[in-house]
Amino acid sequence: MGFPEGAHAIAAGLRTAIRREWPGLGLWIAAVLGFGGFALQRERVDLALPALGFFAALMAGYLGSAWLPVDAVRRWMGADIRRIYGIPFALWFGGGLWRILRGAPLDPGTLLLDLAILLVPTAMVIHNRALWKPIEGLTVAGALAFLLIPGPPPADPVGWAFRIGAALWPLPFILGWPVETRERSHLLFFGAVLFMWYAVEFQRLPDNPLIAGGPSYDRLAVIVLFLGLLILAGRFPDLGFTFRWTWGDLGVMALNLIGFAAFALPFGRLTGFIAPAAALPGLPEALIRLLAIYLFIGLPEEILFRGTLHVHLQRTLGWPPLRTLILSSILFGLAHLNNPPKVGLYAILATVAGFFYGRTYLQTGKVTAAAMVHAMVDWIWAVFFR
Repeated sequence: MGFPEGAHAIAAGLRTAIRREWPGLGLWIAAVLGFGGFALQRERVDLALPALGFFAALMAGYLGSAWLPVDAVRRWMGADIRRIYGIPFALWFGGGLWRILRGAPLDPGTLLLDLAILLVPTAMVIHNRALWKPIEGLTVAGALAFLLIPGPPPADPVGWAFRIGAALWPLPFILGWPVETRERSHLLFFGAVLFMWYAVEFQRLPDNPLIAGGPSYDRLAVIVLFLGLLILAGRFPDLGFTFRWTWGDLGVMALNLIGFAAFALPFGRLTGFIAPAAALPGLPEALIRLLAIYLFIGLPEEILFRGTLHVHLQRTLGWPPLRTLILSSILFGLAHLNNPPKVGLYAILATVAGFFYGRTYLQTGKVTAAAMVHAMVDWIWAVFFR
């Protein structure tokens, strides 16, 4: 029996894209080898090897999105709704299987919560339309309440303020879109993005580490699902999810990194927010830190804030690019209000940093370039300061 025509188109496009996106393939190989060495140091071989297999598969879904022939994949997904729902169910099944392999208890409540976190945004994107209706606003508000209301209460006033702020700031967008923007609001898509962000930010994802001290299966699964939903929604091309940088891109990245440093270093020293590190790590450890920061902090956050939220606000509000950039940078800063101590100073620095990350994205058109500036900022802070 031959393969369907759509599958042939995907396979042919995939081969072409891998040849074009070879830096991404190299990054995947480096990540898998680095994780493999880390896993073998921390776990028994009989547990480290399955963990490596799960990690390699999830990272292929994550970084491999750069290799996909997006139009062919979107047509294939849209031809049968079961293919779309198959993604969250497959990720959920993999998480349960990994729990069994590492001997973790299979709590029914945890499993159902995990499935809901994967299915709710999928359903919202499937039913998304370029319309604004009260029922859609209530659906989004209810989905966010599902994440924000349960769980242990915050331990301090800052935590309470952050959770209340997270509940309130989307309300003007959810319940009060200006009339002239409602035909392009895509409210359910906006809600799906917030839902997945809040699931990570408020630690609603089950604790399911691949190895002790390593990345979480569920956090990686959410990234893979998020990229799949961007493809389904036709938003993936907005990301500029390519690892092929030009010399011009590198120049833009360097200038924006220097621009942020020109503000952050004097500000941080004058306010006492940063101080020189007492000791520096060895070169291998420092490089592994940079790779981990890029893959697990910089790139996911830039996909969310620059490649998705910024572009969505730009299209919906119709503001000039600079005005939208300022708004998205403020939202990025507010998203860091749960980073003690000195949360106010952290939020100011994150807002300014978000502006330079956003400039990198707008000037290069590549979220991967903005993520490198982001990763370099976090890496320099982690290695050279405290």
